[in-house]
Amino acid sequence: MHLTKEEEGLLRGEEGSELAEVFEAVVKVAEVLGATRLVKVSHAHISGISYRNLGVEGVEFLEDLASRGLRFAVPTTINPAGFDLSLAWEMGVRPWEYELQMRALRALSSMGAEMTLTCTPYLLRTPCFGEHLAWAESNAVLYANSVLGARTNREGGPLSVLEALVGRAPYVGLHTEEGRRPTVVVDASRLRDLVDKEGHYAALGYLVGELVRSGVPALRNPPRGLRAPENLKLFLAALGASSSVGLVLIEGVSPEYEAGEGLETLRPGEEELRGVAERWALDDFDHAVLGCPHLSPEELVSLAQALSGVSLKKEVLAFTSRWSAQRVPEAVESLRKRGVKVYYDTCMVVGNLSALGVRKCATDSAKAAYYLAAQGYEVALMPRSALLRAVAGG
Repeated sequence: MHLTKEEEGLLRGEEGSELAEVFEAVVKVAEVLGATRLVKVSHAHISGISYRNLGVEGVEFLEDLASRGLRFAVPTTINPAGFDLSLAWEMGVRPWEYELQMRALRALSSMGAEMTLTCTPYLLRTPCFGEHLAWAESNAVLYANSVLGARTNREGGPLSVLEALVGRAPYVGLHTEEGRRPTVVVDASRLRDLVDKEGHYAALGYLVGELVRSGVPALRNPPRGLRAPENLKLFLAALGASSSVGLVLIEGVSPEYEAGEGLETLRPGEEELRGVAERWALDDFDHAVLGCPHLSPEELVSLAQALSGVSLKKEVLAFTSRWSAQRVPEAVESLRKRGVKVYYDTCMVVGNLSALGVRKCATDSAKAAYYLAAQGYEVALMPRSALLRAVAGG
C-alpha cells in the first residue's frame, strides 16, 4: 500500500510511538480491505458511545487512548449518550450507569471531541460535495453520501475513533469513484403514490434496504414527498437499519444520481410496502416516541404547531439535540407545556425506555421500530401524521 512521506513518518513514530501504534492499526485495516492508499478526512463522527453500547471494556478502551495523550487530528463529533445529561435521575439512571457514561464522555472530550451527542451531525455542519469523512452513524453516512455527495464508508465505532486520531481512512468503497456507481435499480413507480398519500417514507426505506441488502441502489421514480428533509431522514435511517448500504442514489435528490441503465431493476409494489408498514402493529400503545434520527429545529417547530391547543391522549417523548433545541426554544417550551417530554443528548434506541415506563410504543421511525422490537418492546410503526392524530385522540 502506498504511503506518503508524511504517513511514513507517522508510521515510524516521528509524531510519537503512541500515534504510530494507532496509525499502524488503520494501515492494517486498509490492507485487509484492499485499499491501495489512505485518504485524508476532514471530519469524523463516532457512534456507539452510549454506556449501554460500550460496556466496561469499551469505556476502558477510550480511557486507554486518552491516557496516552492522543488527540483527534480532525474535528470530531459524537453520537447520543444513554441519557439526557441534565435529566439523568429523572430518567431513572442508576449511579453506576451515570459514572460509566461520564467516564466515556470525559475520555472522548480529553481527546478533543465536541460533546454534540447527536446522530445528525450534518445539521450542525453540512459537509461539502466530495468531502472525505470518517463517519460511523448509519443514517448520517447515508445522508452525507446520498444527499450531499460527501464521501464516507459506514465505519465501525472503534475504527472511526482511530481514523479521527490519525485524520485518515482507507481509500476504498464509497471514498472511490468506482465504489459510488449504482449496482442495482429500484423503481418505485408502482408505490410512489401510496407512499405520498399515506406517508410511508420510513417503510419505503426499510423495504429498499431489505430488497438490496448491500451495494449502491439507484432509486428511480421516488415519491415526490421524499424531497422533504424530515421524510428523507426517516427513509435513510430505515434503509440503513435493514441493510449495509451506505449510499443510495435518489432521482431528483442525489447530486451523483445515475439511472443505472443495464442493471437489474426491482419494481416493488404496494403489497410489499404494506407488508413492511404492517410488520410492527399494535391495537393500542402507551407512549409515542419521536426523534430517530434526532428532530431538527424545523421539525420541533412543526411538531409544536401540530400539537398546539391539543390535549394529549398518550404520553409523547421527543428526542433531539441541544443544538437543535437552542435554535427554537419557544417550540421546545410549547411542547413541554403541552406535556411532551423533550429529551436531549440521547435517543429511544440507546437509552432505557423501560425506566420511563414504556412498554408498548408507537414511532414514525422504522429504524427505531426495528431496534426497539429487538430490545423486547411492543412497537407500532406509523407515519408521523397518523401518529400525531392518534396521540391527539382523533
